[in-house]
Amino acid sequence: MPEARPLSREPIERERMVRDRLLREGRNVARPSATRLTRRGWALLAFAAVCIAVAYGSGLAELLYAGGFLAVLPVCALVLVHLRRRRFSVVRSFSPVIVSAGSLARVDLVVRNLNATASGPATWADRIPWAPGIAGPGTLPPLAPSIPGTTNRGAGTRLRYTVRPPSRGIFTIGPLDVSYSDPFALASGSASLGGVQQLSVIPAVVRLGGGGPSILAGEGSARVVQRRTAGNDDDLMTREYRSGDALRRVHWRASARHGELMVRQEEQRTYPEARVLIDTFRSGYGDDGSAGGTRAGASGSGSFEWAVRMVASLGVHLHRAGYLVEVVETAPQQIAPLGNLNQGAGQDLEFLVSLAGVRPIGDTWNRHSAGDGAGLSGGDRAAGAPGPVFAVLSDPDPATLRWIAAQRRPFELGVAFVIGRRAADAVDALSEAGWSCLPVLETDDPAAVWAAISPATAPGDPAQGDRR
Repeated sequence: MPEARPLSREPIERERMVRDRLLREGRNVARPSATRLTRRGWALLAFAAVCIAVAYGSGLAELLYAGGFLAVLPVCALVLVHLRRRRFSVVRSFSPVIVSAGSLARVDLVVRNLNATASGPATWADRIPWAPGIAGPGTLPPLAPSIPGTTNRGAGTRLRYTVRPPSRGIFTIGPLDVSYSDPFALASGSASLGGVQQLSVIPAVVRLGGGGPSILAGEGSARVVQRRTAGNDDDLMTREYRSGDALRRVHWRASARHGELMVRQEEQRTYPEARVLIDTFRSGYGDDGSAGGTRAGASGSGSFEWAVRMVASLGVHLHRAGYLVEVVETAPQQIAPLGNLNQGAGQDLEFLVSLAGVRPIGDTWNRHSAGDGAGLSGGDRAAGAPGPVFAVLSDPDPATLRWIAAQRRPFELGVAFVIGRRAADAVDALSEAGWSCLPVLETDDPAAVWAAISPATAPGDPAQGDRR
């Protein structure tokens, strides 16, 4: 439930700086709608007109006086409401700053009276871009006047409410609508305050637990690939002694064979790499708007929203499993790369924020133009580092499908998540190229789809049907 309580222990100087900046930008000055009479005010005017008409017909001066008085009251209320416009500063904050689709977020609004006179009680409602369209309404308590050069905590209050964004996207929250009236509720006015702020809603990341291909069964971020060339193991693990080498690193067996001191050397180690492909062409998703409601999300396509959710879950899962993950799009790049695990926790945040705003791109762009940034200019050969590759697509055109199919090298793990009932051609083409295909629907749980991958699937496994 929305709640309002007096402002306490707020950094006054910071609020004053924010208030001054917002006022300079002109975003917190009240923009009143046309002041209007309420039903009570119109009723008084109608009754006044009846009294005046009866007074002229009957000659009763008392009714004329009463009618005039009743007519003056709503007019005075209308003038009072029009002159006493509300001027508030509104500072809005979100907790958490970045919220996941379907989860709760708290919105705090610090409202301060900027007028030199006290404000009366009012009703507030904050605009949100999903149903029901507003948060609230709630009661805005009377606020004390704001006197320049003084600090009056009674001039401010804090409003709070919660939202649950139904889908990913970058949404505009605000402005704050305030409605007020005169003490007798004969006239009312309204103002839109505080401007707007953007709330980034990232796709809901599903934890991909048990199941999945056995290639992922490692030791988390400590899992590494040890690269060796050819020759005797002792020769690969040793080198000649150099001044400053510790004696504990001396390899005595290799030293006896070479006739000189040999020391153990560090083996070359790199993190395993994986690629995640996603088709971001609008032509690859023929259900635009058909899903409707929440499932269609920001893009208007239920299958594309499922693809984004799967890419988010898969990218985070591989990244936290110790893989260097490269996300490749068929269209020009919109998704930020995943960070390096060595840089600390939270390196996947930028990746998820970029997924909040990703959209299917139209077909006006030339896929095979040079320097497209998506690897399409290099023909149909696989690009990128060797390692497992995962593709998320629905119904791509033949050129895009041919490029995706070629991204799996022989004897590498390739898993394709093909969305929709009309993707039989994509399944056949990818299966022919040696991919393991999983037909899915936009209502499927990504964790269940991941668990459905055969644990025995591995590079070069016969189950993959490698025909290349």
